[in-house]
Amino acid sequence: MKEELCRAFCNEVSVKDVPVGLAVSTPFRRSDGDAVSFYVIKRDTLPGIARLEDDGQTIPYLEACGVDFATSTRQKAFEELLVEYGAEYDESENVIRTPNMRDAELPRAALRFTALLLRLYDFLLLTQEHVESTFKEDAKKRIKQVIGERAAIKEDAIVSAELAEVTPDLLISATGRDPVAIFLTQSATRVQDAIFLQMAALYEAKQPLSVVALVESERTLTRDMQRRAGNRLTAVTTWEGDQIAAIQRIEREAIGAEATRN
Repeated sequence: MKEELCRAFCNEVSVKDVPVGLAVSTPFRRSDGDAVSFYVIKRDTLPGIARLEDDGQTIPYLEACGVDFATSTRQKAFEELLVEYGAEYDESENVIRTPNMRDAELPRAALRFTALLLRLYDFLLLTQEHVESTFKEDAKKRIKQVIGERAAIKEDAIVSAELAEVTPDLLISATGRDPVAIFLTQSATRVQDAIFLQMAALYEAKQPLSVVALVESERTLTRDMQRRAGNRLTAVTTWEGDQIAAIQRIEREAIGAEATRN
């Protein structure tokens, strides 16, 4: 069993020579599917001495996904993790690195450095779980309250067998009206899914369907994506700052212009 476990870990580690030293790819994956990796940086002027660095994308990636390291709580947690794992962060280069060390110390240090990177990606998991639970759960609850028994509401259900590639967060079906697919989105990727479903319904399946994207914040989409979504979807509404109007827009699409306000 010991040998099998060692092989399972070691066989998934990739080490390649690069100009600065070695590039190491681990078996672990980020949420976007890329491997957690780092570099062993060597200097000709310091034979037998090296340090470990990430690729300079760890912190920018987390910030792009919504992790705000400027808040005092996260900043303190980040600094404590760096101290715990004996690393430092170069803000000018966005690089996380260890101090220089002897080659003999690298294997153990590499394990600790990988653990540090994985702990940092936990910031992303916590942020996503918190935001999704707050935004998506609140939006679903409010939509269900407003629609009430005037329409059937299904969660995470495909529109039809012909439109099974993309699943909306909610599918609302009222008597005498086209079904409405609701995408509760916090990313451009999810809006792309909504656009794909709308175009597939119109031009491939040729099924009547209204697709509405309820965007968590104005900051979620770039101006270009906002324009694309507005031109292709039935409606694009924004949750943050105007929740009542956003839900009313969905209500009008699902029930009709004469819907009674709750």
